[in-house]
Amino acid sequence: MCVRISQLDSRTRSIARIANLCLISGLILWIIIRPSIATSHLWIDGLCGLLFGFYITVNPMCFPRPCRGRTGPDSPATQNS
Repeated sequence: MCVRISQLDSRTRSIARIANLCLISGLILWIIIRPSIATSHLWIDGLCGLLFGFYITVNPMCFPRPCRGRTGPDSPATQNS
């Protein structure tokens, strides 16, 4: 299921935008800035990891999950009345 960002509420849209900006910032740091610095890369690696981790954590929370019905012997769908 594809969800357009325009279909989300304003709070979720802003969180999704922030997460996408973190991904873009992390990629820019990793691809462009990291090779150009001659000193230690440890702080750039840490910042990139933080930005990627934020993106990975927040992005799935922005999109609705499909509603799954309960199944099993105790679910209302399988009980006979």
